Amino acid sequence: MWVGLAALLMVLPLSFPTLLAVQQESSSTERLNLGFDQSVPGDVAFIAIMFSTSGEVEIGKIITEITFPREILSFKEARRGLPIKSIDAELSAQVRNDDQDTENSILEVVIVSKTGEAIPAGTLVNLIFMISPEAPTLHTIVLENRSEAFTTGDPPERVELTTTDGEIESLDIPALFACFFYMH
Repeated sequence: MWVGLAALLMVLPLSFPTLLAVQQESSSTERLNLGFDQSVPGDVAFIAIMFSTSGEVEIGKIITEITFPREILSFKEARRGLPIKSIDAELSAQVRNDDQDTENSILEVVIVSKTGEAIPAGTLVNLIFMISPEAPTLHTIVLENRSEAFTTGDPPERVELTTTDGEIESLDIPALFACFFYMH
């Protein structure tokens, strides 16, 4: 028992600098994440664009490029979330062909603060995609996320964003939502 305790006491202090470095790194970065949804072929899927900020810099413009397979997914609409509605930010969304991979399309979403205010954290945009009726079931469709941000300053400075990809899971039967207590 004493040997295990001694080993723990020797290793534990070594892990604190790593934990502190991870905390400092994650607290000083701006993040732009894509959400996750489940749907069946022939139906729509909703993907959120979520922004979190350390507050150290004021972000006035975000450009997101989302790469997706064009044969099984098509973009339908982008809806403004409350954070960008609150500052009356401009939202544009355009689809173009991926020149590097002809099987993909790229959706470019641009959010710009018109008033010079910082873009607040939260769900900035809700994207609506249609899953092709011919899409394979029990398949995960990855939405690759490449994003960049710029400060509200004059001239704007580029800010590094940490990103995560989105996913749409193509189900073979629709997801059911029910009350757990009612089902028993």
